Parts: sequence; structure tokens; C-alpha cells
Amino acid sequence: MDQNKMRAGLIGIAAAYLLYLCYELYQGRGETDTTMTPTARGVFIVLFAISALALLVYAYRVWKHSREQDEKSSDREDSTRLK
Repeated sequence: MDQNKMRAGLIGIAAAYLLYLCYELYQGRGETDTTMTPTARGVFIVLFAISALALLVYAYRVWKHSREQDEKSSDREDSTRLK
């Protein structure tokens, strides 16, 4: 497996975890038995959501770049083979 594809997958997993944290914070927004203020909770929900979306976009770009490099390398290999 290509290193860039592996990197894109790991970044995607990190983004999914940030979305999970965002969802968990959103589900517990009505709890009163916590030390986190509602304002801080809202800030972290938005921060995690924006970070996760940015990571997903970055992972897609890394994966796409890796796919383009694979296509270029396969084209080079085809041109050097004897037919």
C-alpha cells in the first residue's frame, strides 16, 4: 500500500474521531452536572467540527494526489515495456 494512501486513511480516522467527540459533546449539552460551561462546550463543538472538516478535505487531497502519482507511474512503466 502506498504511504500517501496510508497517510490519507489515518488522517481520515483522526477526522472521524474529532466528529465523534463533537457529537458526544453535542449529545451532552444539556447536562448540568459538569464543570464545562455551556459557552465552552459550544466553542469546542464548533472547533472540533471545523477541524474535522478541514482534516477530511486534506485527507481527500492527499488521497487524490497519491492516485494521480500512481497513474503517472503506471503510464511510465507501460511506455518502457517491450511490446
